[in-house]
Amino acid sequence: MELKVAVIGGGKIGEAVARSFADSQEITKVIITKRNVSTLRHLQSSKVAVTQDNKRAAKEADVVIIAVKAGDAKNILNEISEFVSGKLVISLMAAVSIKKIESAIPSAKVVRAMPNIAATIGEAITAYAVNPKLSKKDRDRVDFILCRFGDCIEVPENLMDAVTALSGSGPAYIAILIEALVSAGLKVGMPRDIAFKLVTKTLTGTADLLSQKMMHPAELRDSVTTPAGTTIAGIYELEKGSVRTSIMNAVDAATQAAERVAKKFEND
Repeated sequence: MELKVAVIGGGKIGEAVARSFADSQEITKVIITKRNVSTLRHLQSSKVAVTQDNKRAAKEADVVIIAVKAGDAKNILNEISEFVSGKLVISLMAAVSIKKIESAIPSAKVVRAMPNIAATIGEAITAYAVNPKLSKKDRDRVDFILCRFGDCIEVPENLMDAVTALSGSGPAYIAILIEALVSAGLKVGMPRDIAFKLVTKTLTGTADLLSQKMMHPAELRDSVTTPAGTTIAGIYELEKGSVRTSIMNAVDAATQAAERVAKKFEND
């Protein structure tokens, strides 16, 4: 299989995606675009082309990834519209619906996806929604493309704003939790580097355990919580501080914010 992929927008996510594609044997050519190409020169190779020319990238590619800010959507879509007929166009833009994208590029096969910043190390979770008219072959190709930089999962499009709030914004919430735990380590006398190592490995190990063993989080919690022990003393303070409610409220607020942005773009 020979597959040429264009990445329109060489920001953090776009560059991470392009890197992942460059490492894939099945993808034969990667074209990445950015206004300031000097920041991407290190990617240039026999397989990766760096350019400012969005039209050229869309014309030469079999699959086009749009990794720009939602505010740039209108200009980018108008620019590439005549070069994406019959091609898969995968949007990584938050808040812009499939319907809105299709109105600008009606002859393309449009997919809407939301990765997160972990794409920079190939560990993203990417949720995506497709037009129901896409063939199985197209769906398989979408799955292949999006799983190059982590795991991926198909969801109904009406969940995409919630996806943005949960897994798109999620790394920021988790970073705050890690920061708080490291500070807690400092408070009880632990050097920062040791606290950071313990916290980050505890987090990744816990996530892997839950995933691999298919455990419910409550099951894991109960397995390490003993009567009158240290864990229940800590959990009591967390519940007193309404940590669980705060996290739920944060995701709810972020979802509402995503919905407001989405309505703005639908009305433009």
